[in-house]
Amino acid sequence: MDITSTYNLQLLVSLVYFALTLGVLLVKYVTPLKKLLNYGKTVNYHNETNDNDNNNENRGSHSPPSKVIDIIVKYAVVQKSWFAHFYICLFTLSTATYFRACHESIIGQSSDVTYKNMRLINTILIIQGARRMIESFAVTKFSPTSYMNITHYIVGMSHYVLIALATYLGLSGNCSASAALTIIDYVLIAVFGIASVQQFRAHYHLAHLVKYSLPKFKVVASPHYFYEVVIYTVFMLFSVKNGINLTSLMFISSLIFVVVNLSVSAVETYRYYQHKYREEFDLKWAIFPGIL
Repeated sequence: MDITSTYNLQLLVSLVYFALTLGVLLVKYVTPLKKLLNYGKTVNYHNETNDNDNNNENRGSHSPPSKVIDIIVKYAVVQKSWFAHFYICLFTLSTATYFRACHESIIGQSSDVTYKNMRLINTILIIQGARRMIESFAVTKFSPTSYMNITHYIVGMSHYVLIALATYLGLSGNCSASAALTIIDYVLIAVFGIASVQQFRAHYHLAHLVKYSLPKFKVVASPHYFYEVVIYTVFMLFSVKNGINLTSLMFISSLIFVVVNLSVSAVETYRYYQHKYREEFDLKWAIFPGIL
């Protein structure tokens, strides 16, 4: 792979991430597309609010685009247990990247520090993929009758392929001997470790709830989403430690996507809890304390 091809692929990864982010925002704010937000426990909430707001929100329900959306929502679904595919993909691709042969830098910017940072991202992704994969099979309880829209599956799979590809491209362009770990490295690794443990605890709590009962979270409604953002912030910080370039841009764009995507999901979950549990639900924040 020559220098132009690598640059083009890195730019493409960032552009696809920005396109996915825009797509999430369009689904959130363009009325005919909002039905694509229907997911898991929020499906019934959306159905009820749509019925109550029938004259306004569903005025164009008989238009061709709306009919297409209805068909996608109703029939283009996959089992929710397919979530496990995301983490199988992440773990497999990240592990393959870790064991690939390391060649001389084709970009001419090889740096032992940059190589170390990319190796750390790669290793953390392997750990993250392995943990989430194990959780999907051993902790999360997927109902055989629970489904998700195919668009959710496509977006999720695209994200995990992109983040693995970003790591591969970063390593391809920065192969050299690895530098020693610094205090900042240890701090970021510790933050990742803490966020992973806390996310696991949140997932475990959710998995052992009585179906659709109110979780006993204390600060935000979706702490597992918050910790996911923290984890991707760690990736981004590792990528920018040695300067901002096309490699770091991929991880910046991935973080933007994760923040937007999970913020939208967290707000939908928050509104569901408000709608279903009313006075019993008294949390103030959906995902980011003091912000959202």
